[in-house]
Amino acid sequence: MFQLIYAYVAGLGPYVAFALALGLGIPFLLLVARPARWLIAFAVLFLCLVPFGGGELAGTSEGSLFRQIGWGSVFVLALFYALQGDKRFTIPWSWIPASYWLLLAYALVSVAWSVSPLVSARRAIQLVGVLFIALALVRQSRSSNPFETFVWPGVLYLLLGIAALAVPGLSIDPDGNYKGFTFTKNTWGQFALLMSMVFLFHALDKRKGRLAWWFFALASISLLATRSATSIVIYAVAVLLILYWVAMRRHGNKLLPATLVALLAGMVLLFAYFLIKGDLPVGAALEAGLGSVGKTTTLTGRTELWRWMGYEIARHPWLGTGFGGFWMGLEGPSYSIVRMFSWRPGQAHNGYIDIVNELGYVGLALLLLVFLAHLKNIYYINRMGDGLTAIFHLAILLVVLLLNVSETNFMRTTHLWWIVFSTSIVAAHVSIRSIRSNIPSGDRG
Repeated sequence: MFQLIYAYVAGLGPYVAFALALGLGIPFLLLVARPARWLIAFAVLFLCLVPFGGGELAGTSEGSLFRQIGWGSVFVLALFYALQGDKRFTIPWSWIPASYWLLLAYALVSVAWSVSPLVSARRAIQLVGVLFIALALVRQSRSSNPFETFVWPGVLYLLLGIAALAVPGLSIDPDGNYKGFTFTKNTWGQFALLMSMVFLFHALDKRKGRLAWWFFALASISLLATRSATSIVIYAVAVLLILYWVAMRRHGNKLLPATLVALLAGMVLLFAYFLIKGDLPVGAALEAGLGSVGKTTTLTGRTELWRWMGYEIARHPWLGTGFGGFWMGLEGPSYSIVRMFSWRPGQAHNGYIDIVNELGYVGLALLLLVFLAHLKNIYYINRMGDGLTAIFHLAILLVVLLLNVSETNFMRTTHLWWIVFSTSIVAAHVSIRSIRSNIPSGDRG
């Protein structure tokens, strides 16, 4: 009987089955939590992951109509939840650090000299929409970590990714890499990376149940199955950082000497390698590591793209081309670069390069200021006794810094990790304000 039901559902096609799963999953979420707590996270993940409505590179600059309507609706909903305090509607502007305001203001002003002012204006407005999402997630959270609202939506999407294995053409790419129900393995890999961190934080919180460890394992296996080199390496670094912090808290006196010995041994080995080979083992390590996942040290043509982007940046180094107005496929100023590559890049595949190209070195300096201000808030959160939250925000910062070495998500409006990073910035700033004002972290009214 169950086999007949399964065969019938599978025969309807992957997207009908996906819709049926959502029809069952959404009522479940309504039962486990208040809609305000998970609805924004659910919608953000949905729009970042769904394998339809994305549009092709050539002939598009703003994405499909589906995505425009979808994200516009989420921005309006987020504004409503951001305004919604305990007794009145107010926008908590003071929750946003001054450094973030400066970066946002500069992006808005850069529309004035953009090579594509209308496109830049639309994307700058989207930046404000992402800020509303961050404010809404923090305001509706009942703890100091707004990413807890991603738990149940994340579980639902991970399970849908497993269900997608019933249709290999949907869940497996031509190279045999797992991609869930998304367009690419990298998209699913970055989603699984986020969920593994969220579940790990949940598991380490003594107030949570052991079920979080199973979800952490599920997200980790899902990530490894993608064979996405960037996400896997960053996952290893972030998880090791968090676990090392936990070990230091529990066994600091015993672990510190072992850490120092390990660092000293590593330095001795590097020096010995240098004496024998005449250089450092960076190249060999890169070739071995990237080769294990089918990559080369050219990072699939990225280094050649970066070289050409250097020539473009040299034409407007200080102010850039204007926020969001460069990459428009074969239609706009990116044409001269896109046409040179058979894989048709839609970004520089390096967030730092894209920031300098669009906002110049002035924009890069403002972004650095955002990092430093956020790092300062993380430091004070740890000093004030909430070390687990501090290390989680630090891990998010580390992930974002590393992701942008080979992918662009800095200020890419509706990119999942820019939304995550913006939320982390607001949440850390609010935590500091709450602690200094002796206001409980869960009281966001």
